[in-house]
Amino acid sequence: MQDTWLSSVMLLVHQALIERGLDANAIALSAGLSPALLADPNARIDLESARTFWLAAVEACSCDPCFGLDVARQFKPTTLHALGFAWMASGTLREAGRRLVRYFHIVNAVDQIAYRESDGLAWFAFHTEGEYTLPRTYDARAASLLRMCRALLGEGFVPSAVRLPHAKPAPEAVAKISEFFGIEPEWGADECALAAPCALLDLKLSGGNSELALAAEKIAADYLARHARDDVLTRARRVMIAQLSSGTLSRESVASALAMSERTLQRRLAEHGESFAKLLEDLRQELAQDYLRSSRHSIHEIAFLLGFAELASFTRAFRRWQGVSPSAWREEALSA
Repeated sequence: MQDTWLSSVMLLVHQALIERGLDANAIALSAGLSPALLADPNARIDLESARTFWLAAVEACSCDPCFGLDVARQFKPTTLHALGFAWMASGTLREAGRRLVRYFHIVNAVDQIAYRESDGLAWFAFHTEGEYTLPRTYDARAASLLRMCRALLGEGFVPSAVRLPHAKPAPEAVAKISEFFGIEPEWGADECALAAPCALLDLKLSGGNSELALAAEKIAADYLARHARDDVLTRARRVMIAQLSSGTLSRESVASALAMSERTLQRRLAEHGESFAKLLEDLRQELAQDYLRSSRHSIHEIAFLLGFAELASFTRAFRRWQGVSPSAWREEALSA
């Protein structure tokens, strides 16, 4: 990924400053940022300018320990470009989380989100390059993720746990931060993370729209492919999606589209712990569930869209993935 931040994320900082009655434009200009650039939702801001702007904003707010919450209050899922639309249109929290992890580099080049399940909890954890773990950024990251979850699950959602790596602040700030999350965080933790009960992962979301989610995910993949020239997984997935229904998808065809040899493709995938076969299987499985959640396509059409030569092959593969036939899985998904 190029060393940049999505401008709409930095715009949250600008808006938080305005909410406090401060001259946000002057603070941005002092950091070398044009307010017009911040207002362009498709622009990207270099990391050093973003870092300088954040530090200037924190300083302008007298280093208030709750400034990160102010930034998060400005957050909307659409802040995250196509990723935000894909998140909101996901049929379940599990689907939304998968998309968040896969496409989070749309936001910036220094953060990654990891997902894991442990003791009945689903954890989303931020991994950030050291020099960009700036004051108040942990709170802003975790609080923004909470707002994303509440956009899907309702404002009453309270995480099972929140972990913040910084020291416990003064009592007044502890009260404000705990009120925001609905739970007191674990202070001085070894990660910045938020947990939800695993029982929520597969609940059908009322706002789910598989067609919109798929369309937004394709836009996200295209966006990353343009801005992340070194991200072979994203680029390979994008080519696979385009070639799936053509009947010509192969390791050779994908390597050719990426302007590399098959051997190079295999090596580059292996560097990420992937293989061509696994990447293709995972992609088919994910798309199958998205297509089946919509009644637009018949089972035969879905088999074709996923590049299977015949329905029987698709059915066998789906039974291996989910333990039931595609039609049975669709019936349960649509009636949930």
